[in-house]
Amino acid sequence: MSGVAFIVGFGKGVGSAVAAKFKSEGFAVAVASRSLVPGEVEKEHGYLGVKLDASQSDQVAAGFARVEKAIGPANVVVYNASAFASAPGGKADPLSLSGEDFLQGVSVGGIGAYYVAQHANGGFTRLENTSHPLPPRVFIATGNALPWVQPPLPHLLGVSTGKKALANIVESCATAYADTGKRFYYAYEVSPQGGLVRSPDPSTHAKVFWGLYNLKEQGDWAVKFTKE
Repeated sequence: MSGVAFIVGFGKGVGSAVAAKFKSEGFAVAVASRSLVPGEVEKEHGYLGVKLDASQSDQVAAGFARVEKAIGPANVVVYNASAFASAPGGKADPLSLSGEDFLQGVSVGGIGAYYVAQHANGGFTRLENTSHPLPPRVFIATGNALPWVQPPLPHLLGVSTGKKALANIVESCATAYADTGKRFYYAYEVSPQGGLVRSPDPSTHAKVFWGLYNLKEQGDWAVKFTKE
């Protein structure tokens, strides 16, 4: 059964691979990012393009409304937005990170993810009244291992705070909506040793995300995988 997939945080890496995978499986695909040029992705890939900053609630609301009006409520929402900044003082001085960079990490990892999950959930609920049979309804966040790294990496304070917030959002939603059929995942690639990866593999993410969509029940909300 095909449906509608909305990838928030579209770029040349993971977002592009995930969008292509779902389109190849017959989905109508919408993509969004802060720098996206809607006409270009529509012409090159056949995606509905939406320009938005996920940390701005009004832009997220408008983006979901546009997608729903054009191709219907998304039954798959992928949150792939990211931000990276390292403290200039390194591991010995995490508070050398500027307030702006810290806020960006929290805004992208936590605040933006909350807005997107909130609107994704609203669409999932509306599908109950408009789609028969009801398709799988899945929210997938692209994560990393930072919430579990010990000892912590102080120079990545902004990024890790954002990812911990993202993981908390997903875990809370997976728990709260477990009996509704809505599913929420924090999926993250690790090295063969179980640590952080510098360059996430796009094709592996696409395969894993497609596999999560096809699960029959929630299972673990935190999904760890390695490059294939």
